Amino acid sequence: MREKNGGDVFEIVTVRTYPSEYAALTEEAKRELQAGDLPALKKSPPDVSSYDLILVGGPVWWYTVPTPLMSFLRQADFAGKKVSAFCTHEGGIGKFFPHFKKQAQNSFVLEGLDLYKPRHAGKGEVDKALDSWLGKFL
Repeated sequence: MREKNGGDVFEIVTVRTYPSEYAALTEEAKRELQAGDLPALKKSPPDVSSYDLILVGGPVWWYTVPTPLMSFLRQADFAGKKVSAFCTHEGGIGKFFPHFKKQAQNSFVLEGLDLYKPRHAGKGEVDKALDSWLGKFL
């Protein structure tokens, strides 16, 4: 995405490492969501006061926003900023976008983008979807 809009990148990284095995990861994600257990992040969100538009992305976990992204949104100050989300998934977005909008407090949430099976789609297909989405804002 950076090469498409020239923006800065902040990577959301948790203090503890998630399991690399798929089944174990999905069970941990489910446990965190059910318990409301948001993971600690290695770095606090950056100061975004000088930005006009903030793009936030991540995978869909259990049909919603993943807990590391929830931690980020809880800590970030997007007051008065235009924010848009993109997500990747292999089966359905569920309530990702309404949940994202609710958690991106005090911001103006713009239309999001969901990328279905981006690893399986051709690069041209993903690029076309990104270009179309970004063209609405940039």
